[in-house]
Amino acid sequence: FCLSFDFFLLFSEFPKTTALACENFMLAISAQGFDSCPMEGFDEHKVKKILDLKGSSHIAMVIAVGKADSKGIYGNRYRIPRELTVFEV
Repeated sequence: FCLSFDFFLLFSEFPKTTALACENFMLAISAQGFDSCPMEGFDEHKVKKILDLKGSSHIAMVIAVGKADSKGIYGNRYRIPRELTVFEV
């Protein structure tokens, strides 16, 4: 069994274009007053079964949408200092 080069090209571009579409979706959701959370590490087989998708389908990301709970549990956040990551050219 040999896969064509086009198949590999398609799936090398798939994550990048999907991530951009997900980002736009999440920005649109935020503009409507909702919160969202992208998730990886899900059981793709179970998600396909729940959504009744064909086996050849590929799920790149699951996005939860709703209203955040102000009393939710949030882990410590760390941001790299701006001066270490942004440089004027």
